[in-house]
Amino acid sequence: MKIVLLYLNLNQGGVQRMMVNVANYLSGKGFDVTIILCRKEGHYLAFVNEAIKIISLESDNRFDLIKYLSHYLKNNKVDVLFTAVPHLNLIAIISKLISRVNTRIVISERSNTIEEFRKSPLGIYKMSFSLIPFLYRFADEIIAVSKGVATDLAKVACIPAEKITVVYNPAYNEKMIQEAVLPVHNEWLSDPTIPVIIGVGRLTEQKDFPLLIDATREVLKKRPVRLIIIGEGTLHKVLQQKIDAYGLHNNIMLAGFQATPISWISKASLFVLSSKWEGFGNILVEALAAGTTIVSTDCKSGPSEILQDGKFGYLAKVGDVKDLADKIDYALDNAMSATVLKRRAEDFDVNKVMKNYERILLNKKEPSMIIKSSLNTEPINY
Repeated sequence: MKIVLLYLNLNQGGVQRMMVNVANYLSGKGFDVTIILCRKEGHYLAFVNEAIKIISLESDNRFDLIKYLSHYLKNNKVDVLFTAVPHLNLIAIISKLISRVNTRIVISERSNTIEEFRKSPLGIYKMSFSLIPFLYRFADEIIAVSKGVATDLAKVACIPAEKITVVYNPAYNEKMIQEAVLPVHNEWLSDPTIPVIIGVGRLTEQKDFPLLIDATREVLKKRPVRLIIIGEGTLHKVLQQKIDAYGLHNNIMLAGFQATPISWISKASLFVLSSKWEGFGNILVEALAAGTTIVSTDCKSGPSEILQDGKFGYLAKVGDVKDLADKIDYALDNAMSATVLKRRAEDFDVNKVMKNYERILLNKKEPSMIIKSSLNTEPINY
């Protein structure tokens, strides 16, 4: 069986890691796996199994992608095409319709569709959302990474809830246990006298690191604390300017991209996710695997499901500096059981989750995997 995965690149990000996990798992099962990338770049290229073929189109132009993909499907017997993110999902569907092949199209939503539309700048990407209600119905399978994502997608796409299957991300693997104990050469993490908070993610609006900086500033009025933010992105300069303006360069550090963030998280007193929205929140699973107490905004969608409404981490209001600061302050004095947190992380084990992906891709989905129609799926105006 030939399975093709389509994505943008393999740079830092939860979606990229998920695509590599899926590809490697299926390749290990003996399937003929190919990854088609808009651009062959990114840290996760090094993690792709040698048996997997990688095709780079070296183009982000949507018309070029449709032209190439429709031709590829027509001239290669592809059994399954798996994609992620809205505009690539649409391109996959359109390409199948043009090529008139029998390839099964399995698309996935990795983020909250409504928030992605609202926050994305005006342009072709934003305009592509208007095609979702018309084209998603032609997909053979639709995967959502959380119940919250599934609920909103059913409204936006005007499709029955039964058409959507929730499969949580394969965010945990045994290798994390080894990565968690890797040494980190950072002076702050070696100083037991001052607690360290870790935040991880792309430096973009979605992750709302300005909120975390402001909350840390409030906590500093009560106790000494340090914050390390791991990740790269377009807001690096803005965040550094904010830190400098507050005079907090001795308390807040931008540490850039780190290949094994869990090795940093495991040595911190607290992990904080300050996002405005998520689809799932892979990094929360890494924090659970590290056994580090968590504070997360209760944003759409994913964190409350991963943390089971506060059972495995403290939840704060989205965009609320005071509430986030209060939760951080409380969590520093009330750490959760590392053993309990690590056990929760195992619920998202790659081998468990991949069995669900395999069933869906091979059209062997079990009835228990289908989201029931109890979800509110009334169309939404966004």
